[in-house]
Amino acid sequence: MKRMSLACRWLAFLSFLLLVVACSSSNEGTSAPAEEGEGNTEEEAFDPNSPLDLDWMVILYHQQPPKDTVIKEIEELTNTNLDLIWVPDAVKEDRVNAALASGNLPKVITLQDFRTSSVLNAFRSGQFWEIGPYLDEFPNLSEMNETILENVSVDGKIYGIYRERPLSRQGVVIRQDWLENLGLEMPTNLEELYEVARAFTYDDPNGSGADDTVGFTDRNDLIFGAFKTLASYHGTPNEWGFDDEGKLMPEFMTDEYVETMNYMKSLYDEGLINTEFPVTSKEQQQELFMTGRAGIYVGNMVDARNLRDKAKDINPEMEVAITNRIAGPDGEDRVWAQGGHNGIFAIPKSSVETEAELKRILAFFDRIAEEDVYNLMAYGIEDVHYETIDGEYFERIEENLDDWAAEVQPLVSLVAREMNYLKAYGDPLYEEYERLTEDNNEIIVTNPAEPLFSPTYTERGTELQKIIDDATYKYILGELDEDGFEAEVERWLTNGGESIIEELNEDYERLN
Repeated sequence: MKRMSLACRWLAFLSFLLLVVACSSSNEGTSAPAEEGEGNTEEEAFDPNSPLDLDWMVILYHQQPPKDTVIKEIEELTNTNLDLIWVPDAVKEDRVNAALASGNLPKVITLQDFRTSSVLNAFRSGQFWEIGPYLDEFPNLSEMNETILENVSVDGKIYGIYRERPLSRQGVVIRQDWLENLGLEMPTNLEELYEVARAFTYDDPNGSGADDTVGFTDRNDLIFGAFKTLASYHGTPNEWGFDDEGKLMPEFMTDEYVETMNYMKSLYDEGLINTEFPVTSKEQQQELFMTGRAGIYVGNMVDARNLRDKAKDINPEMEVAITNRIAGPDGEDRVWAQGGHNGIFAIPKSSVETEAELKRILAFFDRIAEEDVYNLMAYGIEDVHYETIDGEYFERIEENLDDWAAEVQPLVSLVAREMNYLKAYGDPLYEEYERLTEDNNEIIVTNPAEPLFSPTYTERGTELQKIIDDATYKYILGELDEDGFEAEVERWLTNGGESIIEELNEDYERLN
């Protein structure tokens, strides 16, 4: 009986507390109910000093999730209890689709490919918060890049915080010692680049006395290999451009695309490029450069450091330089840009029901862009995983590299804005890469169709692109002439390409 009596007393006391809270709330007035589909915007009594409980689906690009050494530091600095749900990269799309289908979503979900039909339908049906109107309330989020924001937009709306990547890291990696051996300067335009390739092939740049070098090394990739970057130097639009009537048209229907194929065909015909490039892997392409058999590598400029470092044992005399500005036939410098992101962090309304909690989560993302938290995610704990030099550079602590790999490296999946408060120490080549990557922002060519949607492209785009890719290779190899290439473009059009052009133009006109 005493236990029952005690329980009753506790129930009475709790009822009294609830009554007091209810009366207190009623005295503060009431808020209008949220509109249907907009989530609950009522500013609830959300204690800003209490820890934020945040479950977050993130992508695991490494074999094991990180140990919680650094995560605990992040939690303390952000006043957050993080429940990180690590999803292996290979199964991320399946997990996202399963979560959307079940409606069982965490408060934050990483969407790397957010233009699938299932994700777009979720956005358009109001299942996720539109965060665009809130960004100006936060000092770091308000400074996000407008081009990247446009690239991640859906129907002109922002449904997530982008995972920032450089807009363009493309350029030319070249053997500086070979240039010096032949008395040549760094090329500044397409004609000079071609002549350097000729000299690297036929003028014995390594002084061996043998015919054992070639100008360009390339691989079976028309995007991240040499072709697309050379195409942007020629003035080719980035995937989509505009015709004389202001309508969107694919890049391969432009004169500049054909000029790029002619440039590559001349390289191939004169033996200034590895002849097997259409079936060469990235590893094989890099091996040609590292072993001293090729002197020009067009692609990601950050690869210069990797090529140099990997070649130290087999080719210690190698000196590497990079450039990003190769002027086209009209004298203009251009380089193609990617979307500037690797997906977004989106916030479902089913898990975050109030505007107050939404703002608290946005405040968390704003906070992790500040130097103390960002450095934890990017470099680890100072004097444990890295040391700072002159307040401007970082250097990893060699004997603790295993700890860095286990505790820090996977945390790249948490980074939204790339702040880069510190630079790598003692590597002029990497400093030059960072400078030229920043300079690329001045000459980038963006893809105007990046934020647009075409159902036909979503369904058949990859299949149709193979028609163009195969025709491009065949043209360069001399297996198709210009009429033959045009015939393949016509095949692309009749097999669905016309629908893609029509749908993208309709979407463009609707948004503009």
